[in-house]
Amino acid sequence: MPGPPVTHGDVCTVEGVMPAARVHELQRLLPQMTRGEGVLETSFEDFRRVAGAVPSRPRTDRDPLHRKAYLLRTLRRVGRGGGNGRT
Repeated sequence: MPGPPVTHGDVCTVEGVMPAARVHELQRLLPQMTRGEGVLETSFEDFRRVAGAVPSRPRTDRDPLHRKAYLLRTLRRVGRGGGNGRT
């Protein structure tokens, strides 16, 4: 929850605690909310166990546990050597 805004001249500061999963969303929205003048500073405060079901999200990187898809994406070719003389 954010605390009350603190103003020093023409600078306004808002401090608060939020889940790490929401930081990226705030980074995306801040320029629009502040007409491009907002600055976001974050730091990790503590670890809290998840209550209820553990959240999940799809991987955004190459997953080496799915070998065929991993190699296709990593090497960007199909088959061995790709017919170009390279191994």
